[in-house]
Amino acid sequence: MNDFYEPQKLKIGQHVGVELDPYVLNYPMDSQKTTWVADQGGRPFVLRFFQSNKGKVEDFLQNARKYAAVKHPAITPNYPPFYSNLWVFSCSAVCGGENLYSFLGKYPDGAPLNVVISLFDNIAKALDQVHKNRLFHGHLDLSSIHVVNGLGIMTGFGSHNWMKRIEESEMDIRLFPSEYLKKDQQRTPSSDKFAFMRLLMAALLGESILDKDFATGLPDTHPLLSDVAWERIVKWSRDSERHRPKSLAEVIGIIRANLYKQEPNESSAAKRAVKRYIRTLTPLTIGIGSAMALALMTAVIFWPETPPPKAAIVTPKIEPKPSKAASFDALPQILEEPLSSGGTAPKIEKIASSTFIMGDQTHVGDDNEKPAHEVDIPNGFYISKYEVTFDQYDKFAKATHRELPPDNGWGRGKRPVINISWYDAKAYTAWVSDETNQEYRLPTEIEWEYSARADSDTAFWYGDTVRAGYSVCDSCGSKWDGISSAPVGSQASNPLGLFDMHGNVAEWVEDCYHDTYDGAPTKNQVWLANQCDHRVLRGGSWFDIPRVGRSSTRYRAQPDLKASNWGFRVVRVIQQSNE
Repeated sequence: MNDFYEPQKLKIGQHVGVELDPYVLNYPMDSQKTTWVADQGGRPFVLRFFQSNKGKVEDFLQNARKYAAVKHPAITPNYPPFYSNLWVFSCSAVCGGENLYSFLGKYPDGAPLNVVISLFDNIAKALDQVHKNRLFHGHLDLSSIHVVNGLGIMTGFGSHNWMKRIEESEMDIRLFPSEYLKKDQQRTPSSDKFAFMRLLMAALLGESILDKDFATGLPDTHPLLSDVAWERIVKWSRDSERHRPKSLAEVIGIIRANLYKQEPNESSAAKRAVKRYIRTLTPLTIGIGSAMALALMTAVIFWPETPPPKAAIVTPKIEPKPSKAASFDALPQILEEPLSSGGTAPKIEKIASSTFIMGDQTHVGDDNEKPAHEVDIPNGFYISKYEVTFDQYDKFAKATHRELPPDNGWGRGKRPVINISWYDAKAYTAWVSDETNQEYRLPTEIEWEYSARADSDTAFWYGDTVRAGYSVCDSCGSKWDGISSAPVGSQASNPLGLFDMHGNVAEWVEDCYHDTYDGAPTKNQVWLANQCDHRVLRGGSWFDIPRVGRSSTRYRAQPDLKASNWGFRVVRVIQQSNE
């Protein structure tokens, strides 16, 4: 029996595989160190190492070879496995973008139908195709789908199907079909269909719906779908195998039909309540349940109404701050500091100290934008006029021997850098700090929102609706909408002299993500957390609908993820005495 290398002993920078052209391990993708991103010959790959406690090595190799033959644009390519006396691992391509969990964080109440279709259309077609050959993904969940340019792509396809059992460490248990819970775990194409319908519901209703019982926790209607379409989707989402759809492409087809011509939604509230009872009760109690529901509805209808007292809305008065010391006032309005290696740091604009109302002030925001609260910025700062460009980031990457991020074929130069993680952005600010001998960092959420608002209390600095010439987003009126990023500064600047605060690319900030503003700092500082699994992105992008680009919109992402619509800008800290 071969003594294969234990994955838990693997280390960053270790060489694995053949001696002449090895894979170099970059970083692990799981806590067990069984899956790694590695480089070989300048190309990145995902390596999945054999685990002796999960099954037989013969099954691992046979499974890896079988799924290496699967080809589809919605499936990241798998390659033949590597096998030696020491190393056994499968190999697949690296997928960019962000995982579905992070992406759906932008739509806590459900994504628009056009977004849902873009995410799942190709996935549905791919699954229908491979299922005909009795092949299947096997561990389809929020982390095994990545979103690249708005399209869903499945990663790790079939990579766990050699295992005796798929456990919670391999797949989100909320996506487990009933057959995965049996002692003799059964895995078939039908298991993929169950997980697909659950993920589709997460996109239509928000990721939190996965925490509810689908038999009782689903709403009676969907605001963007007809009753007929919604009832079919709900039926296909049931636990029983016999209810799962025969064709996933048909499911997406029904949603697409509602995108263009929605059927009239004529069901009354009483009828919908009856349907829900029928869906959840046993046949013996359907009659009793229906009668109780109708009686309850009648009581509610004829119960005398008492109008609730109107809550007083108090808008805190914003007092102007006294002027700071002459040392800050004497600084130039715009700075472009020299780098020790040549060239200049990003051009930065001076922002004076102030007080403002942070969060949703238009009453259309999500829970994570509430409550709106007064925040003090006691010290002025500088923030970059433009998003950091490829020109600027490429100079840093070459100086530090980093791989240049891809530009998706749109061009580099003055376009905002994309496909970089929060860690990459932080590394850039540290490099600029060293090059200038000054303190640069990412903006705090407070600094970012104040800079975006520019003393406004509307959704965007220029009003409550998007206008052509001011933003780049999906339907903002620019030639780049929904297609690509635009060169920085292509749209009008806000009154503070800053460009692209709404749209173009979403921007990383320093803070940890929090679900609400309860307990948020009232003075300018980085808001951290004991467990900082996610960082914050602000401002929306060329890909996002206008709502995502509002001044108060905020959403989360894992700091190691990258996407073609994410970038950043920098802040230059000014050391000032507290007066």
